[in-house]
Amino acid sequence: MQNTETSPQRRSPLDYMREKMVQADSLFRNGLSTATGESDIIDLAKKMLALCDEVGQELHRICPVQPLACHSGCDTCCRNLIQTNPVFAALGLAEARRTFDKNQFDALQDRLVSQTLFCPFLFDGKCSIYHSRPMVCRGYYSFDVELCKQGDYSEKNMGYQGDGAHAAHQYMIFLFVLEKRIESIEQELGLDPGPIFLHDAARVLLESPETLDLWQSGKRGLFAGPDTGDQ
Repeated sequence: MQNTETSPQRRSPLDYMREKMVQADSLFRNGLSTATGESDIIDLAKKMLALCDEVGQELHRICPVQPLACHSGCDTCCRNLIQTNPVFAALGLAEARRTFDKNQFDALQDRLVSQTLFCPFLFDGKCSIYHSRPMVCRGYYSFDVELCKQGDYSEKNMGYQGDGAHAAHQYMIFLFVLEKRIESIEQELGLDPGPIFLHDAARVLLESPETLDLWQSGKRGLFAGPDTGDQ
């Protein structure tokens, strides 16, 4: 007798990402609108990154995968100045405060004061706040280190490639759209949105701990770098 059973249909990555985007939108909107201080902002950032990690893991499970060139100790993409959102800048600095010893924290401060030319959280070829790194850092990937060195990574000039795309590309698209959605929510709530440079934000937060409260109150231009004044 002919077997009429069919194999379960593969879950659509696009449908899954849409579903998680709705969840992320609600999480960020509710969390930011009810935050009353730095601890709430940092907790919200952690929850958002945990959701992103969940999405990355699920996309890796359901999407075609080929090996990436990325590996521990490869710091090519970290040799850039990173742009992020104020929420994730606050989390990055909080992670450094929590985990760095005095010498490493002093080195971080020196980098921030001297206007580093690469991510200030890069130490010994590795991200020192890896588990709390901003969303943009999670979207970088490469199939060829030599192309990476030329600045050609993440297939950044390619749009959404369809359900058959590599999990890393699907994830990059999700993170990019989510970053834009976060900025839109911040604008709706009357806050100055990202993107901001991570090194500028970390320096400002170190020098003026009240900055995050001022940002939540709606004050603008708080995270600008020292050379952004009149030219």
